[in-house]
Amino acid sequence: MYAATATISVAIKKLEQFPVSMEEPLLIEAQSELEIARNLLESRWKIWNSIFWKRSNAATKRSVRAKLEGLAFDALTGVIKAGKLLNRYVDTVGILDENASLWHEIISCLHNAYRWISRDYYYDCLCKQLKLSIALGSN
Repeated sequence: MYAATATISVAIKKLEQFPVSMEEPLLIEAQSELEIARNLLESRWKIWNSIFWKRSNAATKRSVRAKLEGLAFDALTGVIKAGKLLNRYVDTVGILDENASLWHEIISCLHNAYRWISRDYYYDCLCKQLKLSIALGSN
């Protein structure tokens, strides 16, 4: 949790340093997605630590796990959306040579955040994804 949240925070700071970050709608939207993902991960951490797992009954554990699965999945989805928005920005505007290193740092942060969320919350994201697939398949 800490690594992914910290990496997302660094990506947000680097995005704010980007010269046109407050003028470009794609960059503003990508920053917003990253802030939402960071807040979701922080909420997940708080919820995880808010209950006594050994003393809680099965219904409470099931309910909390479902909430945790949703938060992890939504955070991962936010990082993916931010990456797609940044790709669209590069495809439409491009990157100047003087901004290339800053851009590389932002992309590295997103890659690491995706990797760490996928690793740390693999089961949560997989469960949520399976539940969505089952729900969509039954309609």
